Amino acid sequence: MEILNLPTAEQKERELRLLEKMAYPDAKPTDYSGSPGNNFLIAGTKENGFYGFVQPEEMGLILGNPDDKRQLTASNLALAIGLTQGTAINEKTPWMKFSRKGKVLFVPVKPLRHTVSWDSIYKAGAVYGSDTIGVLPNKGRIGKRLSADAATNSFTFNPATAGEGFLHSSGRVGNVGDQIVTRGWPTAGNNGTFTITAITDTSITVTGGTLTTETGDVDSSLYRKGDEVTQNAKKTIGDHQFRVRLLKGASQDPLDSYVDADRDLVGPENEWNSLILPLHEQAKLQNWAYAAYAGTTEDWGIGLSDADLSTHYNLGLGSYSWCQETSDEVSHARVHRGHTGASHGLHNVSWNAYSNYGWRPCLELI
Repeated sequence: MEILNLPTAEQKERELRLLEKMAYPDAKPTDYSGSPGNNFLIAGTKENGFYGFVQPEEMGLILGNPDDKRQLTASNLALAIGLTQGTAINEKTPWMKFSRKGKVLFVPVKPLRHTVSWDSIYKAGAVYGSDTIGVLPNKGRIGKRLSADAATNSFTFNPATAGEGFLHSSGRVGNVGDQIVTRGWPTAGNNGTFTITAITDTSITVTGGTLTTETGDVDSSLYRKGDEVTQNAKKTIGDHQFRVRLLKGASQDPLDSYVDADRDLVGPENEWNSLILPLHEQAKLQNWAYAAYAGTTEDWGIGLSDADLSTHYNLGLGSYSWCQETSDEVSHARVHRGHTGASHGLHNVSWNAYSNYGWRPCLELI
């Protein structure tokens, strides 16, 4: 039974451990969907559990793709959702089947694409899987660095570092005459659709309503009308339909304490820590390279390495896996996990696309 492309000795040892788990005579089904792979958990619970590995050919063909591009590969899945930025890698990597809060998820063992920005994934509707525009459209700003100023009828911004304001060349919020949408402000009158009459790196003067002076809350946001994309990427693969989205890599969205020791990554809402880290070899001893970002995880006894998962930059391209969350410290940055080990976590600018930035989608069974 081939599961992963590992060195022969390691592969045989891990296959034996997995077969022992799968051979439990009292194993009872928990997945009645008929989806590919085991229908009983070999580790964990329905809240957070692992069904095992699934080869891409077991998943079935992608409905709607050209006949010669219907097999589930890295290239063909990107084609199916219209994700064109970046380069396909690990074309036929196996998939991991999970239970998460009673739902069935499939996540590739290795990333499927590198040199891809968070913004490009958002534009394909494949970040949140929520059938909404999500927490923050690309090039928007959110959080407590925003303020409203009644005296000038302006929204103002105090960027975390110089050169990252409203006029950043790759993330310009808008131009005079554009409309912006504001959401999540404590005062109702500061929420709505406004027209830009003047814009600088730190201030957007508007018409269309009278603003009340206040500092933004963690959920206060603004973005250019027209930049929003409904996050509803769905594909039928084989006999089943899936949402195509990113994993949650932090405790909440947006973050509320990136500057804290744990970077607000630890908590029950974090799918990366709840599903990926229990498969890692460091889960056994909890000797995480970045213990503050991992917290205490389960150990499911599978023992995958950073090489298996491509979660270290020395071991493959796309080692940063983009996640859903927006940072509270730099509001146009998004969380990613990996790069210097599976437990690592950072934020980076949503429009950046370098060879270490990877797309590792989650297929959520509908």
